Amino acid sequence: MAAKTGMTIPFLLEAAQMNPNPKSMLIVLGIPLVALTAGVLFLGGSTATIFSVPVLFVFVFALFPITSALMAIAWRLYDRDADYEEDSATAPSEATK
Repeated sequence: MAAKTGMTIPFLLEAAQMNPNPKSMLIVLGIPLVALTAGVLFLGGSTATIFSVPVLFVFVFALFPITSALMAIAWRLYDRDADYEEDSATAPSEATK
């Protein structure tokens, strides 16, 4: 059994300080989840191919850039002007400016 060292996990503490907009989270998590679920349900039994790749695989891989685009859209619409606290460990010090 490992001994407790009293160390905290800093990224968990930082994540607790961030409160993203629920609309942003719906766009970033909800739309890709619904699209992936619907795509698997509708395309799962398909034998169609695109350049010899099953259409379901093409759809799933197409969701990667779509999800990235949704993240950018959600950030621009809802989270760009959010006032998040800056991490002092990664912030440049005044002496280096």
